[in-house]
Order: sequence, then C-alpha cells, then structure tokens
Amino acid sequence: MKKKDKMRIQKPKMLIVDDKAVNRYVLKSIFEDDYEIIECQDGRAAMEVLGEKRDEAAVVLLDIVMPVCDGFAVLKYMQETALYDVPVILISSNVDDKNISRSSSYDVADYIQKPFQEDVVRQRVQRVVNLYQMKKANVEYGEAE
Repeated sequence: MKKKDKMRIQKPKMLIVDDKAVNRYVLKSIFEDDYEIIECQDGRAAMEVLGEKRDEAAVVLLDIVMPVCDGFAVLKYMQETALYDVPVILISSNVDDKNISRSSSYDVADYIQKPFQEDVVRQRVQRVVNLYQMKKANVEYGEAE
C-alpha cells in the first residue's frame, strides 16, 4: 500500500480516560473499528497524551471520578492550554446536578452515563464528533476567504 493510501484510511484518534479497565474495554470494543483508541487510566496520563498529541485527538471520553487526577483537572488543563477544538464527553455513573454545574465552566460537549448502552453511546459520540468537524471546517473555510 502506498503512503498516500495509508494516510487516507487513517482512523481518527479517540482518547478514553477511565480508571476502570472494564469501562475502557467496553468503550474500546464499541469504537475500535472507527477510531484509533488511546487509553489512559487517570487524568495525569491523559494530560501527557493531550500535550504530546495536541492536534490529533478527534474526541475525548473522560471519566469524572478517578484517583490521582480527576476529570475536572483534565478539563482545567485543556482550558488552560487552549484545547477547545477537541470535544470532551464526560462519562460517569453519577451525572448529577453538582457535576453538571461544575462542568459548565468548561467546554463539555455531552455526558454519557454508566453503565454504557452501546447504541446511545455510539450515536452521541458520532453526533458530537460530526458537529465539531463541521465547526472546524467552517472556521477553516471562513479563514480561507
């Protein structure tokens, strides 16, 4: 296969951040056909990956409650480093008013509740990725004029 052909079929990258291996496994199994999956078990590792692969992630699925470094610390890092063009979908078994209120000061695209329902998760992630891609294309088109 030619290098040009490989570039055309390169999958977008999805960062899955969750301290529970079973949750990462379930999400990976849902999306591995469509995305190149990068897994992190805590927020600190996620910040390292985001720092290294800044412009490569198409979407981040981010658990809120994790030891070492939680999802809100990752959101703060993304805000401070201007990673606004990477959509973040929070994943949690406890999507309550407090967490929704706290996350409203960050650019969170959506919430997914655990346990995961494959159809719902797939649809919501695809919708968010499509919206962000359209938004990015519109910005690029507007700048090109």
